[in-house]
Amino acid sequence: MSATRDQWRTAIACGDRHAVVLRGYDLQELVGNVSFAEAWLLLATGELPPPGHAKLLDAMMVSVLDHGIVPSSIVTRYLASAGTPIQAAVAGGVMAFGDTYGGACEQLGEHLARHVADIRAGRETQPQAAEAIVSHFSASRRKLPGYGHALHPEGDPRVPRLYRIADANGVTGDHSRLAFEVEQELHRAKGRKLPMNQDGALAALGLDMGLDWRLLRALAFVPRSAGLSVHALEEMTRESGWRHVPDEEITYDGPARRPLGRS
Repeated sequence: MSATRDQWRTAIACGDRHAVVLRGYDLQELVGNVSFAEAWLLLATGELPPPGHAKLLDAMMVSVLDHGIVPSSIVTRYLASAGTPIQAAVAGGVMAFGDTYGGACEQLGEHLARHVADIRAGRETQPQAAEAIVSHFSASRRKLPGYGHALHPEGDPRVPRLYRIADANGVTGDHSRLAFEVEQELHRAKGRKLPMNQDGALAALGLDMGLDWRLLRALAFVPRSAGLSVHALEEMTRESGWRHVPDEEITYDGPARRPLGRS
């Protein structure tokens, strides 16, 4: 089908003065009958999910809800302290999710999705796929996203919790199995354990639920935006106003003071 040139097109939702329809379902029927997690998966995948998927997604979102004073909340609080409207302060915090902070699930998910497709097509085995993923990041001297955690060197405690829920609800699938194979291959390649962290679990489980890998970063910023809104409010109501870095914490290493040399 040719691209639209002079009009908007969507298969997600539509509305008029009589009703709003999401993926073919009347919004009024959805309200009170499906959870937010179910409705979001409906939008993302086009179909209402199995009950276990929504239960897992709800757990995943709670696990990402807030992590205290971190890059995203710092940005939100700085903006809120300057009198920025709450939605703009939250938007600024969401924009802090980049490839270094908050993007690991998407980066890993792209590789898991591509290699699972190859495994299913018989073009490679699961061990071969895991070795290829580890080798890809090693060759470019990049840390493998989704593995290892500075605060939890023995393993991110959120991962087994999420997988207990995933296993109990029949969600764990090919992407998770490959992700755990990658963990074993990474151990063999590095000679030390680098367990899957929460970002890795979000990537694998999001794919197992049928999400496009390009949507995986939303698993971080959608729930975190709720936490950021509360950070913004706290900054607005409890702190004294414009927040800045104290002068004594800033080191200037530019040229020494010098005259302009003009009269």
